[in-house]
Amino acid sequence: MAQKWALRKNQSTALIVVLLMFLSGCVSSNNSGSSSDDELLVPQWEIGDWWMYTFTTPEFGDVTTRLVVTETDAEENTSYMLGITNQLEAHRHALLNFNPFLGRITHSNLSVYENGIPQPVFSFPLVEGKIWSFDLFGYTNWNSQVLMINDGIAYMTANHDEGGLIEYSFDTNIGFISKLVWMETEDLTKLEMMFSGQNDEDYAGDAYFVRAYDLRNEVYQGNDGEVYDSIFLNNGHPSDGDFDHLYIYLDVEITSSASSHGTFTIKDHTGISPKVEAWNSGTSEKGSISVIPSQAGEYSLTVTCTGADSMIHVIVVGGLETVWEF
Repeated sequence: MAQKWALRKNQSTALIVVLLMFLSGCVSSNNSGSSSDDELLVPQWEIGDWWMYTFTTPEFGDVTTRLVVTETDAEENTSYMLGITNQLEAHRHALLNFNPFLGRITHSNLSVYENGIPQPVFSFPLVEGKIWSFDLFGYTNWNSQVLMINDGIAYMTANHDEGGLIEYSFDTNIGFISKLVWMETEDLTKLEMMFSGQNDEDYAGDAYFVRAYDLRNEVYQGNDGEVYDSIFLNNGHPSDGDFDHLYIYLDVEITSSASSHGTFTIKDHTGISPKVEAWNSGTSEKGSISVIPSQAGEYSLTVTCTGADSMIHVIVVGGLETVWEF
């Protein structure tokens, strides 16, 4: 399957480029550099610069919101901070890590961070035919190439040996991405990020970011009444101290047989249960998110899941949430 998909990708590269050119549109510039059609240079951002995007994921559908430059250590010339104006989206990213363009981004190359290491999703200056590699979305050695530069827009693709594909474009007129599509497999698109045509300076409002640390990620299958108990320690972030909150993601499918059901309980070290759920037969709950207070120390999870095809997916992360007010 991967070989057939790779063949189809090569055959359709020209079509991809043409479609991206039509979708990019015409927008005004507020932070472009002195790039030319032969070479696109890294833009310079200022605090308050913002871009409106529609993010599409299989878990949450379409969400339109802004990315905002919230901080810049201009004196050291190392990195920006990008926040998002939808608080729920900040929480979703903390749990699923699907938006790599939240958090730190380097000045010199707009590199994003994965596992604490800057990853060159772009490689400025962008020149037609340029090739490089990076790690992203939990995969290593994405092989990227600039396919074409036209009207200040660089069209790029990246792939890796396991069959994933990223199609994306950088628009020097807005100083950022105009489109990004990540396909984990031929049949599964994990993220679409589409510029809405709006960007400006001097954002007014709030922006959010959660610095998260994974605590639990488990899938429980139907087990005819067996109780799953697990314990984990909440010792805070390894470098930044105690968490503000714990964030919980639940994806639930309970089969419709009469005896099928599911339960979820989390308890802190004092015995308090800040989150308790119960689901009857035929229940489907996709991508629910809860935020509970964080208590340092031991936590316990208890899950039951009955029914041959029932499933409960649980993710728990600790987070330090930052809110910027403009």
